[in-house]
Amino acid sequence: MAKTRYLSEGEKRIGRKHLYLQELYNGVAYSLLGDTIIYLFAIHFAASNIALGYISAAAYLTGIVLPFVTWIFNGKNHIKVQAGVWAMRGLVCLLYIGLYFLSGTSAVVLLLIVYTLFNLFRMVGIALHDSTIRTVSSASNRGRIVAGVNTAYHSSSIVVRILTTIVLSIERFAGLLGLLVLQVFGVAANLLAARQMSLIPSRTNIVHKKGRNVGVIFSEAMKDASMRRRLILRWLSLAVSVVFALTIPFLQIELGLSNALVVAYSVILSLAVMVASYISRQFSDRLGSRPLVFFATLFSMLTFVIWILITPSVSMLWFFVLGFFTNFFVSLISILTFRLVTQVMPDEGTVTFNAMVNFVIAILALVVGLFSG
Repeated sequence: MAKTRYLSEGEKRIGRKHLYLQELYNGVAYSLLGDTIIYLFAIHFAASNIALGYISAAAYLTGIVLPFVTWIFNGKNHIKVQAGVWAMRGLVCLLYIGLYFLSGTSAVVLLLIVYTLFNLFRMVGIALHDSTIRTVSSASNRGRIVAGVNTAYHSSSIVVRILTTIVLSIERFAGLLGLLVLQVFGVAANLLAARQMSLIPSRTNIVHKKGRNVGVIFSEAMKDASMRRRLILRWLSLAVSVVFALTIPFLQIELGLSNALVVAYSVILSLAVMVASYISRQFSDRLGSRPLVFFATLFSMLTFVIWILITPSVSMLWFFVLGFFTNFFVSLISILTFRLVTQVMPDEGTVTFNAMVNFVIAILALVVGLFSG
């Protein structure tokens, strides 16, 4: 019997196994190569608030290149492309070693260039990731699988962040040297993640259709009332994530926390995401995403009001508690809105559709990130 691009149930099970393993390694890799560690590099070299705002937005800002993905990789197997860009995502981070020989503005410039390249490759992989999720799941179990992927990622992330806290609390590794050593381990973990990704079965090729550009797809999506509401919720949730990410450098700059304590704070944030994933897995398929999004939004607004009112004189413990609850609600909204969007995502042209979604996110991230910084 001739095989179609759709996977059998056996192939889907194999795909899910490698997907979960990939996320376990990815949790290690991103914890060492992304967000918190990059903020610590930036603060070490006295980066400006604008630079910190750019770092907060860079993870989404690089989505501006996504309209060209289908054109560049037309006809290529989407898993092979995804695994390839994921490997490159880690390899470019070896350039951080140059920070050991630089200082001041030149170091900040190198940091921002490498982090931008890191996120360029990452964003291409993420645009293909939604298609991968759909390939190895069905409508009935997609919510559970999305939550499971998040749990796998954050489980390993928490473990490695705890170990990172211990490493950075050792005097010899508390500064630049310790941060650079962590990058080497991050690159190794990222290559393992790319390897697991390459083992996911797929017969889907990336297709570039002339005339089906980002503008056309955006226009079509906005005409569909259901899709429009879901996309707007998705975009707003990620804009909020960009703003909240700035609490990491805020704690070190305003409270004077050590590198180790800042990473410990990021452990608390990861725990919040795990709890959010658990809640989503338990209730989203039974109750639906929309009621949960409504209540999570109300409570997240309350936590942001508290962030506005809280002062640096308050005990550090309260910042950690507030960070946990804020990230719990923000992450729950993000997980649920992602699920809402995947439900209406077209079977054909998913890569182009994701390019449109992330292109809008890139524009929002630029505005929100620089303004917040």
